[in-house]
Amino acid sequence: MRISTAWAQQLSITAMANQQSKLANLQQQLSTGVKVSVPADDPGAAARILDLDKTITKTNQYQSNIATTRGRLNIEESALATSGGILDRARDLTIQAMNDTLNSNDRLGIKTEVDQLIQQLAGVANTQNANGEFIFSGDLSNVPAFTKNATTGNYVYQGGPEQRALQIGPTRQVADGDLGVNVFENVKSSSPAADENGNRSIFNILKALSDGLSSTFNATPAEITGDRFLRYGLDYTAATTKFDLVANGPVTAPIDLTGKTFAGVDSLVTEINTQLGAGGFSGAIQARSNGNRVEFVSVATGAASSIQINNTSGTFLTDAGFTNGQNKTGTAAQALQGQLTDVLSDLDAAKNSILEARTSVGGRLNALSDQETQNEKFILDTRTTLSQTQDLDYADAYSKFQMQTTALQAAQQAFSKVKGLSLFNYL
Repeated sequence: MRISTAWAQQLSITAMANQQSKLANLQQQLSTGVKVSVPADDPGAAARILDLDKTITKTNQYQSNIATTRGRLNIEESALATSGGILDRARDLTIQAMNDTLNSNDRLGIKTEVDQLIQQLAGVANTQNANGEFIFSGDLSNVPAFTKNATTGNYVYQGGPEQRALQIGPTRQVADGDLGVNVFENVKSSSPAADENGNRSIFNILKALSDGLSSTFNATPAEITGDRFLRYGLDYTAATTKFDLVANGPVTAPIDLTGKTFAGVDSLVTEINTQLGAGGFSGAIQARSNGNRVEFVSVATGAASSIQINNTSGTFLTDAGFTNGQNKTGTAAQALQGQLTDVLSDLDAAKNSILEARTSVGGRLNALSDQETQNEKFILDTRTTLSQTQDLDYADAYSKFQMQTTALQAAQQAFSKVKGLSLFNYL
């Protein structure tokens, strides 16, 4: 087979170009420290590197979430500790007030401090973090957890219904706070002042203490409160929705919400009170808002006062958090010692509620530390795998570079020999 001079020279040039390309690739690897800089270098390894980078980024986000959650929980722990101190002081004042040797002026002095404790507790319940979020407001962290109801003088919860949770691992979430309604409102109580579910608010307990110290012994009306969050409204345009409110035994007020929509609890309360007024029932029953919940109250007070809700049709009771036939009876005015005894018992229950919340916070803080350690090890292991996949072995690469340099030099020397070969040199 005959090979032309031009073809022989082209083969040599192509060989040298290939050697130079390989040498340039090795030189780039040595300068960057990575052996896979573009997918063409190793498609399988490139895909693996992208996956490992994504995993490390996601795990770093988990670590950031852990730091954020830890900060919020530490703020909550501090707030709960302060709340416990307030309750301890209130308990001491209650025991002091039970002393029969105190006169009215002495008790009014104690009342002044109790009123200050109520305001202090309200401030703690509305604690904000560094971002201005209310830590006890759940998923409505831009809204104060508790506000004072202008009608009743009680502090009511208006935060969200759900705890916020942050992802701290591939399959693990941790709540970054507790709902104020669970910490400060749902205190188990055996007092006559407890609601129909046997719960009593810490604010209500302290207010009862304050009222008793000022010799205010009022009978209370019957009232029932739904436990569902109504901030986002109700829609009954396509469903028949009716229920009855029964007050003080003989008074039954029918309510019809069929075909109506409500943007929130306030518009719902307005509509129900309008129907009660039109039916001549407003002197016996009233609807009112309790934060983002609706409640019904008998206008009468004392043991003869009662209120009950009965479903006729539709889903209002379920939507608002009532049970069919739910009812409550009012209480007669208590004497001072009886009121203080109930307050003392409920303060102990409230302190237990605070302690349970602190225990829960402590458990979550421990969970964060455990998960943080796991994430750190996982990141280290993943980075090790990434390094093995991506990073250059300098010793091996330098050896190949030397070999490639030698090969290129040999190709260049061979070319210089080949291009000098010609039959014309022998004519």
